[in-house]
Amino acid sequence: MVKWLIANSSRLILALVLIFSGIVKLIDPHGTEYKIEDYALSFGVSEFLPMYAPLVLAIALAMFEFCMGVNLLFVINRRLTSTLVLIFLTIFTPFTLYLAIENPVHDCGCFGDAWKLTNWQTFIKNVILLTFAIIMTMYHKLQSRLISIHSQWLVSTYTWVFGFVLVSYSIYTLPPIDFRPYYIGADLNKQMQWDDSGNVPPISDLIITDPVTGNDLTDSLINLPGWKFWVIIPRIENADDGVMDKLTELTDYCNNNGYQILALTASNDEMINNWRDFTGAEYDFNVVDEIPLKTMVRSNPGLILLSGSRVVNKWASSQIPNASELDKPLEEISWTSNTDSTLAERAGILLSWYLIPLLLCTIIDRAWMGIKMYREKRNRI
Repeated sequence: MVKWLIANSSRLILALVLIFSGIVKLIDPHGTEYKIEDYALSFGVSEFLPMYAPLVLAIALAMFEFCMGVNLLFVINRRLTSTLVLIFLTIFTPFTLYLAIENPVHDCGCFGDAWKLTNWQTFIKNVILLTFAIIMTMYHKLQSRLISIHSQWLVSTYTWVFGFVLVSYSIYTLPPIDFRPYYIGADLNKQMQWDDSGNVPPISDLIITDPVTGNDLTDSLINLPGWKFWVIIPRIENADDGVMDKLTELTDYCNNNGYQILALTASNDEMINNWRDFTGAEYDFNVVDEIPLKTMVRSNPGLILLSGSRVVNKWASSQIPNASELDKPLEEISWTSNTDSTLAERAGILLSWYLIPLLLCTIIDRAWMGIKMYREKRNRI
């Protein structure tokens, strides 16, 4: 009984940690991609990696953690799953020790922007999880199944499909749950304020400068009253130029209605001029460091709508409104009056898409197994 309790407690803890770690990466694959790029740059291997490699690695890591976590939770292929998780932690624990000592990247990115840990905290966390993985693997036969062996393939397949659909949706649009300080409904002024205790505010690295004079325009642009669109282009050389028609329509719409539109980029003057020549952009450009731009919107380009200093809405390049959606003033358009739901509500909606069908599968499986046991017992009698 003691061994059973230890084995299953270790399994459940590992399952919950892996599911949480995997799901926050699935909803924000670009965040993990940027973190992998930081690692590659700090280790001097970024020039040897294909451009798509960080995103592919981010997707693979997210899918592995999420699916292995679900496998542990339902005890699917318990020996193979336990062994894979043990190998995974055996590889990453020494790596996190190196990160803790050398500190090449300040935040490991294990839990994305949902929960930031220092490198030493990450190492300690991995040591504890590795201990649980060793115990779980030693006593893998004592793990109690939550679903019959015959139905394991159904849960496993559904988990992989759900993970792939979720990560694909997050890449094509924006993260369905936004843990960053530029979330819809956020007041940028409040996010940039220092409190009395001197804690670093959620937004501490946003500095908007004029590309010609170098003057700091941050406060003046954020505090400018009224509606304003910010076109976010972290790197013009990597931007999707297929949205230029939509941006042209948006520029005309803003000029006709007296709304401000400007672009924020980390690229130099040459790239800005190339973008203007190629797209015919008539909006002003201002310079911002690449890191806060990637934090604002996980898209290149992306679009933010503000009312004063409050974030009203955000779009990826695939979602930028077209002319048919910009047929009346912003006050009369539905997506300017929507209030962002709370984090708990958004998380609940997302999890329900996965848990409700999974719960139904589990109930059906348990009912079917109960019927089979009843029939076998009746036949024996």
